[in-house]
Amino acid sequence: MLTLLIIAQVILGFILIGLILIQKGKGAEMGVSFGAGAADTLFGPTGAMSLLAKVTWVLAFIFMLNSISISYIVYRAGTKSIVQNAPTPQKPTKQLKLPANAKPITK
Repeated sequence: MLTLLIIAQVILGFILIGLILIQKGKGAEMGVSFGAGAADTLFGPTGAMSLLAKVTWVLAFIFMLNSISISYIVYRAGTKSIVQNAPTPQKPTKQLKLPANAKPITK
């Protein structure tokens, strides 16, 4: 179950990235608006959402629900963090000794 959710999360992430890159930004007509004298298009209402914007919002909502589901499953399973499972570093057993005639390197 967790594997399927993680695969879905990766696929949703790539789809969201693609959809966001396809869309036109809000300030795309800003230069044209000042030059053409149509200031109301710059400062007025943006109008209805496009189909791409609606799909993006829905997929972003599904992405967030999937993220919450993954974190809940991992929490309920009692899985520890990678950091908690990491081995503790051991102290070096042998210390390097410099010869008595060694000089420090200076630049």
